[in-house]
Amino acid sequence: MRLPLKILHTADLHLGAKFVGLGSRGADQRRRLREVLGDIVKVAGGERVNLILFSGDTFDSNTPSPESVNAFKHALVRLDEMNIPAIMIAGTHDNLAENAILPRLESETTLVLLKPEQPLWENAELNVLIQGVSLINARQPERPLAAWRRIDSPFWQIGMAHASLEIENKARQEACFSPREIKATGLDYIALGHWHNQRDCSEGDVACWYSGSPEMIAMDESGSGSVLVVYFEHNKPPVITPHRVGKRSLLRLAAEACQIEETLERARSQADPEAVLELTLSGLVSPEVKPDLEEIKRALKEHFFYVRLRDDSSIVLSPEELSKYPENTVIGRFIRMVRDEMSGADTGRREELEQVLQLGCAMLSGREVMPWS
Repeated sequence: MRLPLKILHTADLHLGAKFVGLGSRGADQRRRLREVLGDIVKVAGGERVNLILFSGDTFDSNTPSPESVNAFKHALVRLDEMNIPAIMIAGTHDNLAENAILPRLESETTLVLLKPEQPLWENAELNVLIQGVSLINARQPERPLAAWRRIDSPFWQIGMAHASLEIENKARQEACFSPREIKATGLDYIALGHWHNQRDCSEGDVACWYSGSPEMIAMDESGSGSVLVVYFEHNKPPVITPHRVGKRSLLRLAAEACQIEETLERARSQADPEAVLELTLSGLVSPEVKPDLEEIKRALKEHFFYVRLRDDSSIVLSPEELSKYPENTVIGRFIRMVRDEMSGADTGRREELEQVLQLGCAMLSGREVMPWS
């Protein structure tokens, strides 16, 4: 009978990421990535896990800053003090190309790096055997799960890979795997990295998960911010428990551009200094009330970690501008058809047709707009 085993699975920390898009807040987010390492170690200690898995892209490049390297080394020291082995594979960003950072780290610390010449790690005391595929570059090997099969051993068997789940009709220029390949491995658990949002990819009796990034890396991520604690018990499926460690969150709001004051009030009511606010403005507005994006940012800046605005609104066209479209164009014919109908309509109907006219012109011009309220 196999003894129980508990592991912590994380990936895609991206230590040293530049966060150029965050402007002056980029340094804060780089610092936060170093801090979250400490939070991960706390979870590992508090949960009394037997080992921790880093499934690729621990670093954002092979030339990380000294601060990033030192933060990771410090985390390894703390894990070593708690007798928690750290097992790692190389991802797309910290791959095993020339001058790779991970082999150097392995030689200086207690880190176990699984690589082509050493793809297995076995620990008889913990009853565990781990197969890991480190990437040589973003696409090699192209099918990291293809050759995996359960080894003749009574131990818990775990795989580690950094790749994308193959989605039908979607071409990918990166290492991939299919649901069929997951099932064929026969492993007890596969610890995935590469996708920043947490996802269950289990197939058949094989538990297979993306842990997601432990902290937000890109500003469109809503499923990052956790690590996975996985508990194995004889003759039972693994129990996967997410543990929140990330501080950043994503708040998406959509509003009509002609209702700025109401929009600001709504956003402030959900203020969160750790949240990235993504505000999308749509609809039709007259030129004199076209929203000032910088002014909106200033009004909301102190209420959120970062504010990102997207203006999908369209300016209401004047009668003179509408008349400029030639009759032999689609938009020109549309304008004249609606105007012909407006000429014989009552007041209420004319107002509706005016809205139809403006919305139709915006859409025929390739713009996405929301109808007026």
